[in-house]
Amino acid sequence: MGATRPRFRERTPAQWYCLVAGLLLSLRGAEQLVVGASFAMPGEGWRASQQLLTGILLLLAQRSRLVAYRALIPFAIFYAVLAVVGDINGHEAFGLITVDGRDKFVNPLYAGLALVILSRTSARAAGARARSARPRWR
Repeated sequence: MGATRPRFRERTPAQWYCLVAGLLLSLRGAEQLVVGASFAMPGEGWRASQQLLTGILLLLAQRSRLVAYRALIPFAIFYAVLAVVGDINGHEAFGLITVDGRDKFVNPLYAGLALVILSRTSARAAGARARSARPRWR
């Protein structure tokens, strides 16, 4: 019975990232919506909705290695663009999503960590393909 490994040890970094970031985003978005965020343009309600939706999608993606990896690609791009646009405008992005001081730190962090995981996973997969393509001489 004790021969099976715990399932959490089989998770990839992309799955862990989707799980943790998904929980954080879902909790923050839900908390802001419960408190009564405004849906004015731009408003906290739009940001909270975006965070809740993104968090739920990441939580769903973390169940599969391949889906988690593929979900990080648009996630990293979105948060990188959101970080740049939020810094340029200073207080909102795309006229819809408010950006506060915490977001100016957290958005680049989300994007950067996702990009690091994507690059390391890509390099590891490329190395595995190269090793498996080598002829085996005996």
